Amino acid sequence: MKEGWRTYRLDDLTTKIGSGATPKGGKKAYKPDGISLFRSLNVHDGEFREKNLAFIDDDQAAKLSNVVVQEGDVLLNITGASIARCCVAPPHYLPARVNPNVA
Repeated sequence: MKEGWRTYRLDDLTTKIGSGATPKGGKKAYKPDGISLFRSLNVHDGEFREKNLAFIDDDQAAKLSNVVVQEGDVLLNITGASIARCCVAPPHYLPARVNPNVA
């Protein structure tokens, strides 16, 4: 461990660690506006990119209530070529949910 650094267990620092979910119907179910659905293409090293941000409606969001994003949440890509990219969830896109490629 680097001098001056402290080590913590993630479960001591978090209230939940988990990946997201996809609304029934997948990409075809996306809406032109509504509740944000964060996907791995939005999560970059230290920044969130709005390009191609997906949206779902209130009914879809209610079915994904176990993957709600809260202000201050850390988003981490967990699959594919973008694995390990991370950023803090931007509050101005909340309320939001995350898809299965993002923890």
